[in-house]
Amino acid sequence: MNGLTCSKYIGLVLLLWAAWAPSAPGAEKQSTYSNQEFHFSFQYPAAWVVSPASSGNLRVKVAAPADAPPAECAVVIKRYPKAVSAKQNDIDQIFMVPPTASELEEVLNQGNGGIKVAKANTETLNARPAHGARVHYKTGQNAYASGRVIMTATPGLTWTLSCSGLGATPAEAEKNFRFWEGKIHSLVSSFTFKELPKSSTKP
Repeated sequence: MNGLTCSKYIGLVLLLWAAWAPSAPGAEKQSTYSNQEFHFSFQYPAAWVVSPASSGNLRVKVAAPADAPPAECAVVIKRYPKAVSAKQNDIDQIFMVPPTASELEEVLNQGNGGIKVAKANTETLNARPAHGARVHYKTGQNAYASGRVIMTATPGLTWTLSCSGLGATPAEAEKNFRFWEGKIHSLVSSFTFKELPKSSTKP
């Protein structure tokens, strides 16, 4: 074969191999959850199970399948009617200031205690400035969670996205979070929301 013919042959082989090769482990199918009330959406592993809002400010929860290491992500949205007139730029300025671990512990615990913040930082949620935390906490008797929490706000609303590994011990919960960390990162990265009309943020 001359050089040109050989390169074409190699190109054809590579093309056929790509078409028939099995998918990479990280390329599993994704599903999309969309919330019409608050106009947010995110992608999650197709095998995970969606649980609609059950009470209070919990809007949706997605959990790993029963035959896999336990983990879940939840979206909590709280309405603050008195803050409907706040300017988004002013809100963003607040979340651009790096928080301390103790500050986030106070916000997350709201006087109840139990959540320990191992690391606090600034990040973004759908390009919106946000506060992030690596957290560890007890969810019940012999039940623990370890994961990450991201918080931000829009006029009249606060947004909290929490994703954790679960386990019978703190070490097991951390191990399960590490197992799903890549998928959780993809879910967080896919999260999108639109600023709602002020009338939609009223109770």
